Amino acid sequence: MKNLLRNVINTFKEDLASVRRANRDKESALKKANRDKEVAIRKADMDKKQAKAKVDRDKEMQKRMDKKESIIQKVTEYIKADGARKKCAGGDGRRTENHDCDKVHSDMTHKEWEASQDTPKDETKK
Repeated sequence: MKNLLRNVINTFKEDLASVRRANRDKESALKKANRDKEVAIRKADMDKKQAKAKVDRDKEMQKRMDKKESIIQKVTEYIKADGARKKCAGGDGRRTENHDCDKVHSDMTHKEWEASQDTPKDETKK
């Protein structure tokens, strides 16, 4: 009977040890899976940040390019009476065709605007 009892106790000890070993294996597998998920999440976040930064850099570069192009387009060249070439924004200020009457004088042409300068302000309000 003693031998049978010893055998039963040893079997329980071996089963308990194998259960503990299995639990440790499961726990380590779960820890590894969690670490892998965290790494994947961090990598995805970094990729999103890098993509956003790239888009922001591209937008900023596009703004700079647009700004440079708009400056270049506004500079025009004209020829003075002595034949010298000049470049300036807005062109030659002496010529009426270079005036932007629509922006400065609302809906009047340049000739209408000049004519309105001769009339007193009281008559224009009517």
